[in-house]
Amino acid sequence: HTSIMGSVGANTIFYNTGEFGTFDYTTAGAYDTGFNRRQENIIQYWSPDWNGFVFRFAWTAGNRDETAAPTGGGDIDPVIRSSSLAYTNGPLWLAVTWQDHEDWTAASVGEMNNSDAESFRVAGRYIMDMGDGVSVQISAMWEDLEYEFNGVTNVDAAMKAFGYGDFADSYALLNNAGSVIGATGAIDPTDNEIKAQKTIGLIYELFDDAEQTGMQIDSDVEGLTGVPAFVVATVDNPHTAADETEADDAVESNAGVSVLDDTTDGNTLETAVMALQTAAMADDADDDVKLTYDRLVAAAKAAAVAAGGGTPAATAAENRAMMTAGQNVKIERDAWMVSGKIKFGGPVDLRFSYMDADDLEVSCASCSGDWDETAADAWNVGLFYTMPGGTELRLTYSEVDNDDNGSYGQGISGTGLGTAGAEIEMFAVGIVHWFD
Repeated sequence: HTSIMGSVGANTIFYNTGEFGTFDYTTAGAYDTGFNRRQENIIQYWSPDWNGFVFRFAWTAGNRDETAAPTGGGDIDPVIRSSSLAYTNGPLWLAVTWQDHEDWTAASVGEMNNSDAESFRVAGRYIMDMGDGVSVQISAMWEDLEYEFNGVTNVDAAMKAFGYGDFADSYALLNNAGSVIGATGAIDPTDNEIKAQKTIGLIYELFDDAEQTGMQIDSDVEGLTGVPAFVVATVDNPHTAADETEADDAVESNAGVSVLDDTTDGNTLETAVMALQTAAMADDADDDVKLTYDRLVAAAKAAAVAAGGGTPAATAAENRAMMTAGQNVKIERDAWMVSGKIKFGGPVDLRFSYMDADDLEVSCASCSGDWDETAADAWNVGLFYTMPGGTELRLTYSEVDNDDNGSYGQGISGTGLGTAGAEIEMFAVGIVHWFD
């Protein structure tokens, strides 16, 4: 049953911690994130039988105490808690279970501040005795698994670390406007951005004169971070020949108008800026001229903050990483299983099971819903022959069928890892002997 139940595909296989007390958790990786596991340092409580009811509880002790959070957000204290309530009445058995893995995924794979994972199961079994040693046993289970990744470095990085390497290529993420995040090409600077660059350059060159009052760059401009470099020449720019000229009488015709917006014929932009600056600083300066000068400086400040000069190209991966940094991600899926055992009244019995997992439901600020084609089903069938003296011979066949993005495997060590879209088959021959 470990091919699907207790797993969401990827690397959440049956997990064995190896030699108790010596296992190196730093190399465990995503293998340490599933719910089918042999866990060391675990404390359990089993209640007595209360009229058919039995309660059990277990938790880990001393595992990874005060582990540093992978993204540097302080310490985390991973712990696993597991509980069940079962009821038995003759041939009927019923159970409900809950298990919680707090911070276990974060400590195992990184790429997030903290994590939580929960499993909820409802199961039942009924045995029908037909007489003469013939019986039919039918079992069923429903399961809900949920993983939460909080404060991820970015959504794609967290999903890849968890084991979903194909997530970035098969799942669309959305920006704040609800559009699919994709690649963006380089955006050439607009005419106004080029003018802004030129004007910033001129202001630095012409107004930054410590010897004259009013000729300095204001501290709120000079101290700005991210002020763009002068990537556009102030003269002879072939893309903006019209921007190089202003009115013949720069001061009068530009009164009340920013030179950033005036493209009439006449003097060069540099001449206009110098003339405007001189006139504005004069003792008898006209109010309109002073206003024009103030508007010029204000426009230069705005251009500096806006970082004119165009936008470089970015890949879809770069945009997805930038736009999803710090988000919380939730992965959830439902699965069910039916199984049976038929005893034929002799040494032979037949056993079978079928499991089905739904598509993964992915939730985050940029997620658009279900991750399509991540479902899978699996089935197993086997003949078991019991020989005299307590020896059992086994012949079994198992198969896992994944949808295009499903990645479930047989759930047995590294050899059982699922590959997206794969169909995995396994034949097995076994022998078991019980000693008195």
